[in-house]
Amino acid sequence: MLFHSTIFLILFLSIFILYWNVSTKAKHRLIIFASFLFYLWYSLPFFLMFLILTIVNYFVGDSLISKKNRLLLISIISLDLCVLFFFKYFYLFASSIGYILQIPYLINIKENLIKDYQIEIILPIAISFYTFQIIAYVVDCYRGTIKEKISFHKFLVFVLFFPQFIAGPILRASDFIPQIDSPTINTTKVNIGILLILLGIFKKVFIADPIGYFTNPIWLQPSEYDALSYWILIFAFVVQVYADFSGYTDMARGMAKLLGYELPENFKGPLLSSSMAELWNRWHITLSSWLRDYIYIPLGGSKKGEIRTYINLIITMVLGGLWHGATWNMAIWGLFMGIYLSIERWFSKKNFFIVSENIFFVIIKKFYTLFLFGFFAIFFATPNLENAIRIIKGLILLPRGNPFVSYDTVIVLVLIGLYLNYLQYNRNFINKIIKNQALQYLLMTLGSILITYLLYLYNDLGGSFIYFAF
Repeated sequence: MLFHSTIFLILFLSIFILYWNVSTKAKHRLIIFASFLFYLWYSLPFFLMFLILTIVNYFVGDSLISKKNRLLLISIISLDLCVLFFFKYFYLFASSIGYILQIPYLINIKENLIKDYQIEIILPIAISFYTFQIIAYVVDCYRGTIKEKISFHKFLVFVLFFPQFIAGPILRASDFIPQIDSPTINTTKVNIGILLILLGIFKKVFIADPIGYFTNPIWLQPSEYDALSYWILIFAFVVQVYADFSGYTDMARGMAKLLGYELPENFKGPLLSSSMAELWNRWHITLSSWLRDYIYIPLGGSKKGEIRTYINLIITMVLGGLWHGATWNMAIWGLFMGIYLSIERWFSKKNFFIVSENIFFVIIKKFYTLFLFGFFAIFFATPNLENAIRIIKGLILLPRGNPFVSYDTVIVLVLIGLYLNYLQYNRNFINKIIKNQALQYLLMTLGSILITYLLYLYNDLGGSFIYFAF
């Protein structure tokens, strides 16, 4: 059940109408019921597994608030990570062992298990997001960030909250739980909530899905395309992921506002950043801050010397890469990102960067950062290392080949995506919308007409979100 599907929009409207006509406790029950329904739509067995993990983590968190027990903390984190490892990384681990030891059965473990035993390990939807969220909760209980016990039904609202449950943003208990008993609504919240939902649908349907439709064949068969296709591809993919994931976040934040809650903003115009460090402070902010607070800082952060800082950065980014997907491509992506962040930090420490407010230098830095982010994303997007290397060679050697279909349309969509990113980066227009109800109504009217047309044109508005795979 996708956010941008007709059935979900109808169900949410029904819940919204009922929601504001019942007591606060009934609101909690309605959110829990809707969240159960939302996950059960995908899988009953996986829902039961998730529910068991949620219950166990709740009682362990309760215990850690009362008594700091490091062994108990390590045990619950190990349990959470073992479940994640089994479903997400078993094939990668087993096949890697197979390659090292040259065991043919393990090299092709997935195909062999299906052939011999009809067993296939399927990745439960949202497992990466809810695992990180519940780990953060128990760690915060241990650290004392969460000082008071909460009721089980409030914990369920926090963990299950369906607008953000499938693909974030990753919530912190200290930010969300204080809101649970006091959802508030007003005209501005309703208007902004609706506008966010419309904007999210627009990003997903009008930008992300068409870019993916036209460019996906290049990732799968890069040898058939020319150099121009490769150069357009790296910028197109960055905008595709931005529109897809920030579109989901917009819809999640919009629905949360309509239910009286505030979710953290996950993107703040990242594609106009002047450095990779700035980009990661603006891109998937809740994941970046999670990696910082629960991996980078516990490793020692920047407090154990420069060399150790660089090592910690690289480890954090490699783990962040593997969080995105169980392939060595993702690990390589994270490795390159960590190495580059370390180099960037070293240059900054040595004051080697030219500091200039000249518009020319500013544009060069922003373009270079965007290009580099897209270049690294080659490893993120390609299904295997061979295709990634072929595309990188193509960027350098400029081979002849076929241009991909509708490349001019993709260029226009990339520019529209970058403009929407600009509106997040320079918040003047957003601030005007927040303060001007007449402008809100105008944009809602125009947006509703456009989305209605898209509903008619695309039926259920395209495919699932990219981050559902994580």
